[in-house]
Amino acid sequence: MKKIFLSACAALALISVVIAQDKKEEVKLSYREVGSILPPLRVIDTLRKEYTAADFKDKHNFFLVMFNPTCDHCVRMARLIDEHEAEFKKNKVLFLATAAMMPYLPGFHISTGITNKSPIKIGVDSASTVDRLYEYKTLPQINIYDKERRLIKIFHGDVPLDSLKRYMQ
Repeated sequence: MKKIFLSACAALALISVVIAQDKKEEVKLSYREVGSILPPLRVIDTLRKEYTAADFKDKHNFFLVMFNPTCDHCVRMARLIDEHEAEFKKNKVLFLATAAMMPYLPGFHISTGITNKSPIKIGVDSASTVDRLYEYKTLPQINIYDKERRLIKIFHGDVPLDSLKRYMQ
């Protein structure tokens, strides 16, 4: 009887470990799927101002652009969005690079003409958000979230403005 009880306890413990591991993997991957919630954000800009997900909440869509400040495609995308800032004005836009890219952000500001006073925010990730979201295809990667901050679309690489306009509110 004692052996059966111990065996049952061991089996239950093993099953709970497997289920917990599956849930961790599911959460890890779920941020990359349409319908997923926006993961926690902690963004730092070149002035050392910090932003969280709360700073990007409102009743309109949120364009999260994962980028590398030395990438020509990313510079072109930033210029395109900046040139059409009036069309994006109701939507929040964040260009987010990995923390190691902080030294390159001033050059990105210069090459794109986007200043720290712009409604388009540019910063580095200090909450591993990029790791949770980036699909390792091409840069930039644009994740678009609805007003509830659920993922509705992912674009990779150069994206025509017409494709983005569909998601502007």
